[in-house]
Amino acid sequence: MQVGDHVRIHTTGTSVFSIIEIDEAAGKAIVESVTDAPGKYPWPTDLTNLVAARNPQD
Repeated sequence: MQVGDHVRIHTTGTSVFSIIEIDEAAGKAIVESVTDAPGKYPWPTDLTNLVAARNPQD
């Protein structure tokens, strides 16, 4: 996975996020929702939680 990729959290996730930053050494990524919403903010998650999403509409 790379910065800018669209991902879901786990295989059952419905929301799509964009990877903002990756820290391979720590096994973490900063992600942010691709959907514009009030209060939208980036947050950290484990790389092992991320599953590739084809595009924001998937």
